[in-house]
Amino acid sequence: MVERLIGKAKSGIWKKFDRESKTLFRNSSWVFFSNFAGIGLNIIRSIIIARGLGAKTFGSYVIVVAFVGIVQEFLNLNLGTAIIKFGAAYHNEQRIDKLVALVKLCLKVSGVMVLISIVTVVLLTILAYSTFVHKAGLEMYIMFYAVASGTKYFNSISNGILRLYFKFKLNSIIQITMDIVETVLVVTAVSLYPKNLDVFFITMIMACFLNGVICNWMAFWELRHEFRPYIRAGYDLVKNEIGEMKTFVIGNSLGNSLKSLMGQGDVLLLGILAGPSQVGIYSVAKKIGYAILAPTDPLMQSIFPQFSKLLAEKKFLETKKMLGKITLIATIPSVVFIIITFFLKEWMFVTIFGKEYLGAVYPFLFLLLSAVFSSVTFWSLPLIISLGLVKLRLKVYMIAIVVGATIAYFAVPQMHAAGMGLALLCVNLVINTIFIFRAYQEMKTTGPVIS
Repeated sequence: MVERLIGKAKSGIWKKFDRESKTLFRNSSWVFFSNFAGIGLNIIRSIIIARGLGAKTFGSYVIVVAFVGIVQEFLNLNLGTAIIKFGAAYHNEQRIDKLVALVKLCLKVSGVMVLISIVTVVLLTILAYSTFVHKAGLEMYIMFYAVASGTKYFNSISNGILRLYFKFKLNSIIQITMDIVETVLVVTAVSLYPKNLDVFFITMIMACFLNGVICNWMAFWELRHEFRPYIRAGYDLVKNEIGEMKTFVIGNSLGNSLKSLMGQGDVLLLGILAGPSQVGIYSVAKKIGYAILAPTDPLMQSIFPQFSKLLAEKKFLETKKMLGKITLIATIPSVVFIIITFFLKEWMFVTIFGKEYLGAVYPFLFLLLSAVFSSVTFWSLPLIISLGLVKLRLKVYMIAIVVGATIAYFAVPQMHAAGMGLALLCVNLVINTIFIFRAYQEMKTTGPVIS
């Protein structure tokens, strides 16, 4: 009797969602599971690393990762997004030969960009090491980490293909597997060699390389039967769309690069203005504060292919209806998260991470507000990209970077890590507010464009 009532209640709630919202949640279910598993393992890793390395050493590691990440992101064309946007049309037309040609072209271009990114990291390490990294002797680790991290260029392509085919389950299984492997390696390294940054770096390089190899192999193995008949497809099949692709890829890549600069540049700027200890404190605060994004990240990954399809069919009313409902749903866990973490903030940082990280309470408050706003408006960026507004994205990001850097420059000397948290909050408010306003304007007119 009870089970029947629960079943009816679930059915009644499910009926209240429109068809597109139901599709989104179905596609996101496995990604939800992998993200929650990933966030749990990530927090475990963060606690072990933070306590095992100490704030200053942990801060030095975070600075190195941010340094390599920003350089490589500026040279990463993020071709997985292009595969979804343009591959969706090929797939709907049953032109798998053109889709395979596009994937092959993306792999070739990514291979070239990986080599360029590694050379760039090496040159910058030789010329500007002391500007960003305050700990001597990490040059070789930076270079090897750049090689291992270069596999992420291909991860973008394999993830894009799996998302295009709505194989979110496999994508999630791969991610969970790699999270478990990385956690085991990190726990082993830090437990056996505490405060040893050399051993820790070697471990992270191994984990990063394994992640790239396994993720890409499993993705292409899954789709081998679909792609094998067209493996000899030539680039000429997509030559008519090359110009449009270039416009989209360059604009989207620059946008992602600027996004990475905002996402990791805060660490480098804080390191320059306040030193590695404040970076370690800030990183712990950001990790906990941004945990709220775990529920909305899966939706963000799943919603882009769906937006591309809806907007291509000019279903603007359905799109707006879906956005209203998922925004309301995203607000509920955000409010709960704010209440819980606000009252437990001091306990979290002192008891879990140690007294050394008590200072993380202050930046955490700003980062928590920033993360909550981002989680509620998680759909704004995928919508802007699906509408083809890549130039707008660039302009908004450049404005936000100037705003954030200016606030940080004046706030960090007085507020330390909390000043950077305040800057990041202002950046997110500027970006998402403009994105939402402009996207709704665009859907009132002609629909998706490349501009």
